[in-house]
Amino acid sequence: MAYNLTDEVAFFTQLAATRVSALAHIEPARILHGVSQARTRSRYGVYAQCHALRFKHGEREMLTRSWKFVWPEIRVRGQEMLYYITYFLPRFLDQAPVDRLKTLLHELYHISPKFNGDLRRFGGRNEFHSAEFHRDVDKLTELTQREVDLERFQFLKFNFEELHQRHGGVVGNKLKRFAPRRVKLDKPIVKAPSRPPANAALEPTQRTLFS
Repeated sequence: MAYNLTDEVAFFTQLAATRVSALAHIEPARILHGVSQARTRSRYGVYAQCHALRFKHGEREMLTRSWKFVWPEIRVRGQEMLYYITYFLPRFLDQAPVDRLKTLLHELYHISPKFNGDLRRFGGRNEFHSAEFHRDVDKLTELTQREVDLERFQFLKFNFEELHQRHGGVVGNKLKRFAPRRVKLDKPIVKAPSRPPANAALEPTQRTLFS
């Protein structure tokens, strides 16, 4: 039977949220995990990406001068989703095991401490990837290595080719694109934000899931 990466990553997230204090705010059942094929096999590029399903401060709506953007309510098995994380294969699994762990924790740490659908923000020009953010992820990786039994997770032991040889394939949920709905305003707003928040529709998605 093919190895299901997203099922195991979801289980890791659930375990880490109960064992690691810095992730205790996370509600694993409200996070979607999906896979996408990397365009090249190069080790350079994006390994994974965390996407918020709300605007800044967890707002469902955002106004610009002429438009209103509204996130749809996305539910899976009756539970409303607030985040989704995409893992790019085979690149994600071609990393060294400790780098796979760090990449996953990096994406989980992007989730707002309020778990309100927004991303974690820091002061300064780069509010999503500050020096403080990277220091915190290093500490989080060390803490997770102490608190979670990592040996039980095959994606932290075997690379893509090894998993393929052991199981006959590597599969996972493929997420269709989610995007906020755009509504034209009857009357333009005089004062508006300079630009949409950085987490707005980074990779709009679809609503159905399939393996």
